[in-house]
Amino acid sequence: MTKIGIIEDNYFQLNSYKEFLEDYPECRVVFAQRSLEECWDLNTQDMSIDAVLLDINLPGASGIEGIPRLRAAFPDAKIIILTAHQEKQYVLAALKAGAHGYIVKSSRLTEIYQGIQDAIRYGGTLCPRICYMLICHINEDPLQNIRYKLTEREYELLNLLKEGHSYKIMADRLHLSVFTVNHHLKKIYHKLNVSSKSELVSRICLNNL
Repeated sequence: MTKIGIIEDNYFQLNSYKEFLEDYPECRVVFAQRSLEECWDLNTQDMSIDAVLLDINLPGASGIEGIPRLRAAFPDAKIIILTAHQEKQYVLAALKAGAHGYIVKSSRLTEIYQGIQDAIRYGGTLCPRICYMLICHINEDPLQNIRYKLTEREYELLNLLKEGHSYKIMADRLHLSVFTVNHHLKKIYHKLNVSSKSELVSRICLNNL
């Protein structure tokens, strides 16, 4: 038996998901609430849940804000975002907060059901549209969005820094002195509002510039 919780503020969608999932003999919707606050009013200590479908835009706390508490309340459950939002910032925020999956509401109901089963069986699920978006995000140049702030020389230095080179190797590659490399990097720190080489490298790796 797959035990499911749903948190969705749209009454008609909430009931549509509930009725559809309960048409499967192996599924039981344990709770269907319209906000996180309604969920906290339940006696969750006695609940055994396999998956929670969670909207992002909710009255009160947002779905993303509620992920850590849901994971604490239902440690064995897979928290799956089910939302109309397809923007990269929402997807990354949800996954960083601890969501096990992300499905857009334009997916067919059968795809939502399959996503639940995949999350339970394999540990996570992404609908194809979100999977493609994440692939593009991973492959994009993390320096592209801030290139306009940099001189050509500063951009070259950042690319070498991203590849893990030392100041001496960067200086040799660009036919500069180590002193000049250090001078350029200090100007980069100021432009990007970072305080050290380690912070800059970390933000490049996280694509958070």
